[in-house]
Amino acid sequence: MNLNSSNANPINLSPMNLSRKIVPFLVLCLLQAGDWLSTRAALATPGMVEFNPLVRAMGVGHAKLILVVAAIPLLWYTKKPWHLWALCGFYAVVVASNALLSVIHA
Repeated sequence: MNLNSSNANPINLSPMNLSRKIVPFLVLCLLQAGDWLSTRAALATPGMVEFNPLVRAMGVGHAKLILVVAAIPLLWYTKKPWHLWALCGFYAVVVASNALLSVIHA
């Protein structure tokens, strides 16, 4: 195994890779804020409850903070930005679902 090769660097901090990963990470942070706001709006609607038992136990704010902190290693260690974009896609659906629930049941 050649430790001097570019494959030996698990963090992969080359400027090109880092700049390609920053945008989806920032989008993910914005989606987390959107999830937090849309969840709070949905939970303000009478009769709505949080289905995620982890979020229900910890609270929405704490769960969002933990997820953003947990996404930081994904930013550094992933070699492909599409992993972050896939996570962004998932949270876009979550935000849309929360917003739809709060509008429908308002």
